[in-house]
Amino acid sequence: MLSLAGISLIAASCSSLPEVENATSTTVMLPAVSMKPQTFVTLDPSTCSVPDGMSVAADGSIILAAPNYIDYEKVGGAKLFRIDKNRNVSVWFDKLPAHPDTGKVHPMGIEFGPDGNLYIADNQYFNNKDYKSRLLRVVVENGKPVRCEVAASGFKLANAVRWHNGKVYVSDTHFDLPGQPNHSGVYAISLEELNQGEVKIEPLGQDSHLVAEYVAKATPGSEAETDGADGVTFDNQGRMYSGRFGDGVLSRTTFNNAGEPISQEILVDDPSITCCDGIVCDKDTNKIYITNSKRNTIHVYDPAKSTFQIIAENNDTTGAGGLLDQPCEPLVIGNQLIIVNFDMPFPGMKNTKHDQPVGLSVIKLDK
Repeated sequence: MLSLAGISLIAASCSSLPEVENATSTTVMLPAVSMKPQTFVTLDPSTCSVPDGMSVAADGSIILAAPNYIDYEKVGGAKLFRIDKNRNVSVWFDKLPAHPDTGKVHPMGIEFGPDGNLYIADNQYFNNKDYKSRLLRVVVENGKPVRCEVAASGFKLANAVRWHNGKVYVSDTHFDLPGQPNHSGVYAISLEELNQGEVKIEPLGQDSHLVAEYVAKATPGSEAETDGADGVTFDNQGRMYSGRFGDGVLSRTTFNNAGEPISQEILVDDPSITCCDGIVCDKDTNKIYITNSKRNTIHVYDPAKSTFQIIAENNDTTGAGGLLDQPCEPLVIGNQLIIVNFDMPFPGMKNTKHDQPVGLSVIKLDK
């Protein structure tokens, strides 16, 4: 039973946020289509066991985060890789600072900021759930990474990183509130504040940087369904989209000119959509692409038409030939939809085991 103290904590965390509106009736669920992914790159298993987030560098290359949860020590710990325009893979930076309390570092979502530095969600939740996750910053000089420092701390499960209008948006997949394990949210921190020193996030979802909070649909006997905010992206109108990993619900938050949230809508809540992992907006078309790790599918939401559709799906595979193998992170470059395959199975997923190859897939988009 939730205590009165727990209720007051939750009420305090939600007090400045807009009421959640159900806009699912405006979304049209289109029949699935079948676009076949191909291999983009195959990663060296001696240095990369689990890849995750991606971002495009100033020179057009892709920087890939590898938290390497599997065989962490064996593969040499976490790394950041560079994939050049010819799809050659090399180590870009391998001196990420391990957390002093856990001895590990796990880069998940990443994105370059307006200052040219790379910001990284360091997920420590699998090592220690006591607010150890961090936002790291790799300082880049003359296009080269020179050092890494802690920009913000105090997250439970730091996951996605997105920059918009001078602020970095970081999703926290778990708040772990007393009696309410299914709360999560997104924090926004300005570059100006980050430049003043390490930002420390207050616990229990009460921090003033919180711009969106979500309540996952808890399923009895299924702890995984409490997994909340995962990917984050912004469309061309500056509206923020985030999906919940545990139940596949897609939400959109609209902000005023001051960057304050003024509305939050649920766009997709369908029992067939079991998971929203990574999410990205194709700025050319304003379409939102979403990975579904549980079902090995790729979804697309079109804000202009309010339509949602599965565009690729396959059964449990090794990932050979570029087939989806627990897809976690999408990235659009030109007419290419590039997809990272996490390949680290959890209960309730199509993917049943970690196997070779580990790599990235690509789907050619019709534009």
